[in-house]
Amino acid sequence: MAEDKTSEEVLMDYLKSIKKRDRKGLTDEQRRDLKSILETHFKFVKCKQNEFLKKFNPWQNKEGQNLIQKFYNIDHPDSTNDFSWLNILKDDKKWKSFKSENPEWKKLEDENQHLNMRYQIPTHFHGDVDNAVVFHCMENPRGYLGDYKDSDIDKGIESTDLEGYFGKTYKLLNEDDSSKKSTDKIKSILEKYSKDDLPDIKDIIKERYQLKKFDDKEITNIIYSGKSNLLHELENMFEKEKDDFFEREYILNKNSKSKKPVLSEKYYYVAQYYAQLLDIDGKDLSKFKGESRVENNEECKKALEIAQKICNLEIYPFSCAEPDLGENGIGEKILLNSDLSKLGVYIVLRRIYIYLANKPNKSNKPVFVFRKYDGAWKKLFDELFKEVGLADKFLKDLEDHFFYCQPASAGGGITEGNVISVSDFKAWKNIYDILKKTAFTEISDLITKSDTDKELKD
Repeated sequence: MAEDKTSEEVLMDYLKSIKKRDRKGLTDEQRRDLKSILETHFKFVKCKQNEFLKKFNPWQNKEGQNLIQKFYNIDHPDSTNDFSWLNILKDDKKWKSFKSENPEWKKLEDENQHLNMRYQIPTHFHGDVDNAVVFHCMENPRGYLGDYKDSDIDKGIESTDLEGYFGKTYKLLNEDDSSKKSTDKIKSILEKYSKDDLPDIKDIIKERYQLKKFDDKEITNIIYSGKSNLLHELENMFEKEKDDFFEREYILNKNSKSKKPVLSEKYYYVAQYYAQLLDIDGKDLSKFKGESRVENNEECKKALEIAQKICNLEIYPFSCAEPDLGENGIGEKILLNSDLSKLGVYIVLRRIYIYLANKPNKSNKPVFVFRKYDGAWKKLFDELFKEVGLADKFLKDLEDHFFYCQPASAGGGITEGNVISVSDFKAWKNIYDILKKTAFTEISDLITKSDTDKELKD
């Protein structure tokens, strides 16, 4: 076992594994074996994109389409008085079975709880699921409400309908400038709430989600689309912004000590996740300026090419500050006891199959960068592979050749300081544990051993 080896031996094994992986990659035999396993246990991997998504994308089924239309008709109370995006689970057979066996989980339907998940537009996947090269596999969509906790929103807003939620959170975001958010503060601001004092509810939603217009197609594009989040933002930036935008100096994220404009307030994914891939730091966007910028600017073209190679997946599609994916949390219950989140895992497996089924080509090899790998994605892979009787070795092969993780406790940006292959991360944790034990033993020996013992040892 690794624990019986010296730290030097473990480190050498680690370095050899990196060199071997970089030099050889998958052998022809490994490719054939992985391809055969996927074909045998997951028939959907051979489906064409339209057939695959029609069957497994819940937002294209009857309930999903019904919810999108209801949201589009937000100004008609008869259509939205019982609205909740969580109703996507109504057609989920696995979730129905889980609820019948665990009736206490009917609390998900409590109108006083999970308001962010109930009313904010969910996000599931964005990008070319057939051809993307970098799949950024996240945890859940952004919360859109800044530093407010989900529990504070629930307690402060209390029971409300869809229209009331957007009206109240609009007032909250525009009037609460306190540094410390609290339930009491929310309640005090909403004491004088009146929808008559607010913009049209559809205008509020257009502003929050940066919609070009309010229609069912734009709403659908928030949930899923063939364009990555980065591509969507870059196209908006290059289309809308004038040269003076690219001549200003920005910071990427909010900083109370800086008076410079914040790039992430308008272009969240450009700033928060992909600034390093785009080779910008927020201070210099000047390389993107110029009339007819996309047609004549090579830097713009390069940025768009990068964005086209990215696909964003969310394992938990409901928008919130904290999805509660820990043990016995509501997020974990939905994750493991419904078919909803399987879409992301299925997209991963199908894209690997597409690569394996075609002639080897390094430029088209997909990689999957996971946020919360152990805490969320691996749980679902383990559950799925257990269901079809696959051995642990199959997941290890995927980890060795395709999977990367983001070990930082906060922040999901793809940066040189926040990406490591899953197999390397596991090996490094093992080395780290051994080095800690070695250090403790060295310190302990200094204290506990007698001078005679040390002299004999010397």
